[in-house]
Amino acid sequence: MRRIAILSIGLLAALSAFGQTTPAPAPGPAGATGASGPKVPHPKSKAENDAVLAMFKASDPDAQIKAAEDLLKTFPDTDYKPQAYLVEAQSYHDKRDDPKAIVLGEESLELDPKSYTTLLLLADVYSRSTKSTDLDMNDKLTKADKYAKDALALLETAKKPKEDLSDADWNAAKSNEESQAWLSLGFSALLRKKLDDAKTDFQKGTDISPDPLEMLYIERAYGDAKRYDDAIAWIDKATALPNINDRLKQIATSDKTRDQALKAKQAQSQ
Repeated sequence: MRRIAILSIGLLAALSAFGQTTPAPAPGPAGATGASGPKVPHPKSKAENDAVLAMFKASDPDAQIKAAEDLLKTFPDTDYKPQAYLVEAQSYHDKRDDPKAIVLGEESLELDPKSYTTLLLLADVYSRSTKSTDLDMNDKLTKADKYAKDALALLETAKKPKEDLSDADWNAAKSNEESQAWLSLGFSALLRKKLDDAKTDFQKGTDISPDPLEMLYIERAYGDAKRYDDAIAWIDKATALPNINDRLKQIATSDKTRDQALKAKQAQSQ
């Protein structure tokens, strides 16, 4: 699954500012906007500056969680509270602890409702972690859909987080985020058994960003839905991409064998 770009674009601009000798204002999280333009949090001391930098530079989920918690504990009035919750949410999502990811993501969103980065993370978590057997499936998927659509609307008018970012790089970054929103809508539609909507949303997402790993996640979602022809078709799309690596080719081959066997078993039982 594609990692939501918590440390991309806007936060990389923050890293650039933090690299200076003295603390300097830094852009807020990607997609954060206020009534007068992008929110601009800033560290109130060198110690806070260092704590925020440590959080952004942490190299694995456990280290990111610890650094974010240290920041919140040591500097409870930090301007970077939404980012700290967002970093924790993404890290718990990476660790497959989605209940915690949801709690922290919702806290981040409450503090910064216009952050499309947070909206995309929550849409991703809800749409991929929800099961057809969940009693609250519809409620979860309604949230996923709302967050994905809200993110798409914000992305339409999103401004560059820093002036020296080229138009090409900014458009590529936005396209990647738009792709994630469409994939979330696709996973949600498939669980709702809205097959035409799912097909359209998945196609939009992969047209924008043809990612073989994402295509295999789509394939497995179709397999879970017992739509084996669709699953096999997505495997073929993934393996046809020039950027697929050997590991993913092996997974695709194994998945295709399994899906073909399940398809044959399904046909026999009908």
